[in-house]
Amino acid sequence: MKRLVLILITFHLSLFTTEAQDELNDPRLEGLELEYHGETTTKPATGKASVYLDLTYFRLFASHEKGWLGGDGVYTTTLPDGNSFWSFGDSFFGLSTEFRNNGRPTNLPRNAGMIQTGEDSWRDFVVLNEYCSTDPNNTNLYYKGKTWLKHPGSRFTQAQMNNGENENDHFLWPGDGVVIKRDGKPILQLLWGAIHGEMVGDGRLVAEYSLEGKPGDPGYMKLLRLVDSKGNNVTNASPDYWPSNYGSGVIEGDDGHIYLYGSIGTSYGLGAIAIVARTQQFDLTSTWEYYIKSGTGEWVWQTAVPTTAEMQRSAISKNSNMSDEWISNPSVFKYGKYYYMCTQNMLDSPIYIFQSSRPWGPFLNRKELYTIPKEHSVTYNCFIHPQLSRTGELVISYNMNPVDLITYTKKADGTAEEHSTNGFARNFNAWGSSDLYQPHFIRVFGWQNLFRIKNTGPTTDVGIEIYNQME
Repeated sequence: MKRLVLILITFHLSLFTTEAQDELNDPRLEGLELEYHGETTTKPATGKASVYLDLTYFRLFASHEKGWLGGDGVYTTTLPDGNSFWSFGDSFFGLSTEFRNNGRPTNLPRNAGMIQTGEDSWRDFVVLNEYCSTDPNNTNLYYKGKTWLKHPGSRFTQAQMNNGENENDHFLWPGDGVVIKRDGKPILQLLWGAIHGEMVGDGRLVAEYSLEGKPGDPGYMKLLRLVDSKGNNVTNASPDYWPSNYGSGVIEGDDGHIYLYGSIGTSYGLGAIAIVARTQQFDLTSTWEYYIKSGTGEWVWQTAVPTTAEMQRSAISKNSNMSDEWISNPSVFKYGKYYYMCTQNMLDSPIYIFQSSRPWGPFLNRKELYTIPKEHSVTYNCFIHPQLSRTGELVISYNMNPVDLITYTKKADGTAEEHSTNGFARNFNAWGSSDLYQPHFIRVFGWQNLFRIKNTGPTTDVGIEIYNQME
């Protein structure tokens, strides 16, 4: 009987493995190391949809030996030269030990930027932050980083930055970005969230960077200006911000607008809903218009910054009963004639996808793609990277913070004593900590079957397609 059971189990696993590998037969996937996770949580009526862990992209970041060692945020923008721009929020810099931990001196700049030029190794990612020192004899500052873009109102001095100290009073976290053309020259526009104190958001600013030349050239990714909502070049602590609720995700429309997605907490205090604004011109520094549902139920685009009550009644994420759906940091892409929103509905939740026929919604027909392993708690910042798709699959990243670690020791009387290590503190000193504060990547094949649409090829960054059509 035992032998029969073993044969049956082996046969079952053989069928499972063969079925799971069907998506990997495409030669366009060559060079990627993918690990089969399973089918999507929501099953399509016909065909199948499968989730794979992208170990290649995880290791492109988790393999860093010095300099940038990990971070969150993880936005990407396709550039005209074929490279990709990556931005990060809080990022660990320093030197990883042979045990892959951050036990040697490290620091935590509040933002970071990179230019990706290939997919072979972490060396294909050009870090834009300056280092405090690259002298191996200066062990206290060796490859510690400086914040890439400093908050104009920060009291953090240049001397403190050079000394590898962490900026805590006022700082900037990146949002999404677009590429525009002005006077015939390519410019990257990047949204920034101004933060103070215990993660209190002040509002949005827009930074503009030159894309002339190539990575490594003095003028490439040079900051041209930091702009507020009045068009002023920000040089002081009190700019006129755009509202912080918008800009966690953007998509360039083929109607001449840029759409900015965000969220607002519900009026009843639980969860958040998706909201949207747009620019009047194809330029993030042009006037913003906000899509608002009036008190009489009419939807309008208004230039006046909406009140909290106006935003709370203007959800664009809906369920089948047209009730509001919770979301967190919506990330939107276009495929064929439809728009899709990837998101979690709160920290640690599964990853969902919605569909809409218009960039301003409503986004409906929610499907559950992936239940994140509990070991990855706390998870957040689920973002789509359309330019990384090869065969039509979705490429999605998410961030994680380690959970608090509970350990026990035996006391002299024989009873157990409980010890708790703060989860975030584990990023600094735990064995393997260099691999904890990292983006994780999944690829979802056959997701089109969830919406009964055809796979017409790789997802693409519509922004660069629109840019290439500009005069």
